[in-house]
Amino acid sequence: MWARVLVAVFGVILLLVGGAAGYLYFTFSPSVNNIVGQQVQRARGEEDPNASRNGADILSGPRINILLLGSDTDEKFTNADGSHSYLAQTDIVVTIDPATKSVGMLSIPRDFYINVPGYGMHKLDEAYALGGVASGNADYSPGGVALSRYTIEQDFGIPINYYAWIGLTGFVQVINTVGGVDVDVTHPITDDNYPDDVGNSKDPYGYMRLYIPPGPQHLDGITALEYVRSRHADLVGDFGRSARQQQVLSALKTKLNNPDIIGKLPTIANDLNGYVKTDMQLSDVFKLMNFARSINPNSINKVILDAPYSSTGTLPGGESVVFPNCAKIVPVISKMFDLGSKAACNIQGSTGNTSVAGVSPASSPQVAPVAEIPQVSSDSLQTASQLASMSMMSLFAGGDQYDFSGIHSLLDLLLLTVFEAPQALQV
Repeated sequence: MWARVLVAVFGVILLLVGGAAGYLYFTFSPSVNNIVGQQVQRARGEEDPNASRNGADILSGPRINILLLGSDTDEKFTNADGSHSYLAQTDIVVTIDPATKSVGMLSIPRDFYINVPGYGMHKLDEAYALGGVASGNADYSPGGVALSRYTIEQDFGIPINYYAWIGLTGFVQVINTVGGVDVDVTHPITDDNYPDDVGNSKDPYGYMRLYIPPGPQHLDGITALEYVRSRHADLVGDFGRSARQQQVLSALKTKLNNPDIIGKLPTIANDLNGYVKTDMQLSDVFKLMNFARSINPNSINKVILDAPYSSTGTLPGGESVVFPNCAKIVPVISKMFDLGSKAACNIQGSTGNTSVAGVSPASSPQVAPVAEIPQVSSDSLQTASQLASMSMMSLFAGGDQYDFSGIHSLLDLLLLTVFEAPQALQV
């Protein structure tokens, strides 16, 4: 009798897992498969810090560093073939020491005037544009990821294990999919210098006057992005910006915890498709985000390399840039990333021929067309299997009711980069 019971229970489990795998394969796998496992070739001669991990679990091996790149869709550069290149407006390196469970976040200003290998002195955000050409409406460029990663590794000595690239349009689409968010604006948001670079902007260099009136407001995707992104509109500076971000996160959490969200999960997955890319596997993202939600955001060592770690200035042509203060930067990154004497600040231009695979050196600041670095996508069946595993892990861990597909974890990754704040991990 017990044998029959066990066989029956085992059969039910197989049916559940098989049914979940089938459903996830046809519903989520195509989108998620295009998000995770997007490998980008290393620069020629560059050491791969993952080679010594020997396949270790992402949270059981040595320290890992993850580069987060955030791009909006302003078309700063027009290439010879008429295509456009995109900038990386956000450059954050997250470091995690699994042994001590310590987490650090280093935010590097996009206007840092540093050496881009093979191209000489440029702003950091231009490394993404110089590294590759995005074709059509695809903002994501593997060549841009490769050169951004290599720039940070060579200039500061920080080895990068993994990356995640986020497009701001993905955030806008997710907010619109859930029907917008409701927040109580405590005081008027007025910003005369908000970058006019998202949506139907005709002038990527231009600015717009942002105004959001006080009181209860229903924010669509674009307005929600403006509300959390504005840096000049708050009476109490970054503290006010953090409070605004918390409002949107809280409102979004309310929407996502609604049982009705299940029906919108395929659309949310499609919203993320094309606007979230990472070389991590879905299981890695799931483990990292669950780990992050268990960490007190106040315990995260967050460093922004603005004053006194840098100073603003102008180039001979009048362009405004940020100059790193190496004497102050090196001790900070040496401690945060446990680099010892390997911490560096190699910010001076080089005339050498160092290059990233698929990226040709150029002496001119103009963006030259370069070959795309091929992506190595995960097998769709493997992705479906991972999705099914996420379903069972969330079920038995008592996780969020809608995280059976791992979409919650991918949303966390999106929000972390858009908000540039660890509070985003607590949604």
